[in-house]
Amino acid sequence: MNIKYLFFSFFILFSSLLKSQSFNEEFRAQSNQIPYIFNEYNIYSNINGSIIFFNSNKNPNNSSGYSDLNDIWIRLKNDNIWGNPINLSQINTNGNDLLLGVDESFIYVLRNNYVFTYSVIEPYELISELEIIGLDKEYEIISGSIDSNNNIIFLSIQGYGSFGVEDIYYSKKLSDRWSRLVNCGSSLNSNYQEISPYLLNTDTLLFISNRNNNGYKLFYSVKDNESLESWTEPKVLEKLNSNSSKLSISRNQKSSTFYISESSDSKTYYDLIEYKVVDLENSFVLEINIKPEIKSGLLTLSTNKFNISERLSSSNALIELENKGQYNLRLISNNYFILDTILNIQKSSSVNLNLLEIKKGNRKTLSQINFKRSSTELTEQSIPYLENLLHIFKENDVKVIIEGHTDNSGDYKLNVKLSKDRANTIKGYLIKNGIERNRIKIKGYGPSKPRYSNQSEELRRLNRRVELYIN
Repeated sequence: MNIKYLFFSFFILFSSLLKSQSFNEEFRAQSNQIPYIFNEYNIYSNINGSIIFFNSNKNPNNSSGYSDLNDIWIRLKNDNIWGNPINLSQINTNGNDLLLGVDESFIYVLRNNYVFTYSVIEPYELISELEIIGLDKEYEIISGSIDSNNNIIFLSIQGYGSFGVEDIYYSKKLSDRWSRLVNCGSSLNSNYQEISPYLLNTDTLLFISNRNNNGYKLFYSVKDNESLESWTEPKVLEKLNSNSSKLSISRNQKSSTFYISESSDSKTYYDLIEYKVVDLENSFVLEINIKPEIKSGLLTLSTNKFNISERLSSSNALIELENKGQYNLRLISNNYFILDTILNIQKSSSVNLNLLEIKKGNRKTLSQINFKRSSTELTEQSIPYLENLLHIFKENDVKVIIEGHTDNSGDYKLNVKLSKDRANTIKGYLIKNGIERNRIKIKGYGPSKPRYSNQSEELRRLNRRVELYIN
């Protein structure tokens, strides 16, 4: 996902053409899912938002492997984190299992030319199957949805009489089957692709198109009259669209939460992004400022129940937070040492972050890498920060000197040896993780180069350190 700010907000106020739907809330993109390396799209949640159902294709874990056009998967939410995807094997077949929607009671699936209705509760009992009249079961349909009243299905297909590559069609529910597909008309469809139609309410259709030759973006259109074949000129959802390419959009039926499938370049896999309404009365803004010469980076803010992560494209970022307290902040930028720090946020504020450049002559105290007293054994809390050192060598042809230091307690010679052995422990970790031995030197200075006086235990603790010097 590529968004200008870590806090991605949008304010959409449609024109008078949008008769019954306008977005007056502000939303924030949630980074609250365990990453998944395969496509996630056609995303729907159960009513209380505790389970999301979605399609995945080009996935070797589908029922018939990589060639399986669509399987249905779920994620369960625990402590606001979407867990690892689970294949819904009780429903999936070796064919194209296209997810059309989920409501309080049922899951709706298009398979071949039939709409299957399943219970939303395990063991997902099959309730009904109704044919769509005249639908060619050989169509490789990858997107569609059912309206909230379960009376209309919208599908994106390339059929006879289509205006472009894929057009949007609709089918209405009859007593014992679904009607023939009808094209939604030239006012909605273009010479390009229209995919992933989603009826937001009775008159507002959201969909995705590449009609502006600017990637796949979100559009909306409103019914001109009672017909489903007459629509207003589609308009881009300006504030909701970002640089990322879109594949699907839906909304929880009982809340204002949206689920959008996005990819940074339309060539890589698509990820689930959840957009939730921000509580403006109780939230506050954290402004992050970094050096203007730093043009990009990966910024992460987290607690044990909260995580947002975004790539920055400027030296400033605005982050909307809902809760006061301590946040772990990490900033990664090429050619700079990784910054790990803790912020205590109690109100809207501005924070200036200083990153040290990785260049010859610069020195970095590895303050978060600590050893057990009088030992070369690292503390458990230090292990994650060792990984930060690998970043130094990633895109920089540098050599380093790892310098060990102690306080003035105990025997001088033993302290010199201890400081050198500790530096050697870190060297060993780097070599084990692929860094060439000839790029790393070590030195042990013992207590000979204190940064502070040794007059108190706190100052002695600060003198017990490891420093990294770019040689």
